[in-house]
Amino acid sequence: MTRVLITRPQPGAAETADRLRALGHEPVVAPLFEVRAKEWSPPTAMPEAVMLTSAAAAREGGPAMAPYLGLPCFCVGARTAAAAQDAGFTDIRTPEVHDGGELLAAIAAAGIGDILHLSGIEIATYAPPAGLKVERRVVYGAHFHRWSEAERAAAEAADVALIYSPRGGEALGAAFGAHRKGVRLSAISRNAATAAGDGWAARAVAATPDEDALFAAAGLLCEKQADKAPLTRTG
Repeated sequence: MTRVLITRPQPGAAETADRLRALGHEPVVAPLFEVRAKEWSPPTAMPEAVMLTSAAAAREGGPAMAPYLGLPCFCVGARTAAAAQDAGFTDIRTPEVHDGGELLAAIAAAGIGDILHLSGIEIATYAPPAGLKVERRVVYGAHFHRWSEAERAAAEAADVALIYSPRGGEALGAAFGAHRKGVRLSAISRNAATAAGDGWAARAVAATPDEDALFAAAGLLCEKQADKAPLTRTG
C-alpha cells in the first residue's frame, strides 16, 4: 500500500483521499493552503466567454457569476470543468491544453475576442494572443496553512507527494527541505514540478492537467487505467 501525501486544499483534498482509498492506497491529507472566497466586481462590459484555470474559481466565484453562467466557459482540465458545471455554467468547453497559455490560444482560435478570467490571487501569467482581450477578476485567495506536528510527521512518512500548482510545489519544497530525497513527487504541470525544486527521490509530470494523469505519473493507477493517462517524466 502506497502512502500518498495530498497537499491540495479542502474540499478537494477529501475527494482525492476517497479516490486513492478506492485504488488501494493510503492517503495522507496535509493541505498546504486554505481557500477563502473574495468579493469581486464584474467588468463594465459583458464578455464573450469565461475562462477558468482552477476548480476553486468555479466554487468560490459566488453569486456574482450569475450573469455569465450562459456564456461559453473555457476550462483547463476535467476537474475544473466539473466544478464549472456544479456552479451552473451550461456551455462548458475543455480544449486539449496543458496550461493557461495554451487555453488562451485555444480561446483565440475559437474566434473569441473578449474573455473574463476568474482566478485566484497568484497564477502563472501568460501573454494573450493578439486580438484577445482578457479581463481578470480575483475571486479567491489561497492562504498558507501551517502544518501541525502531527501533519508534518504524517507528511514526511509519505512515499509519494502530489502537487497541484507551482505555488504548492514551492511550498512543499520549502516544507520538506532535505527530507525530499525519500519522497517521489508527482506534479500537475512542468511549472509545478520546477517550483518544487530538485533532490526528490523521483519526479514526474502529468501528461494532461487532470487527476487521472497525475495519479498515472505517480504510478498509482492500474495498468489499464494508466493507459488512459500516460506520464511524462522530468529531471
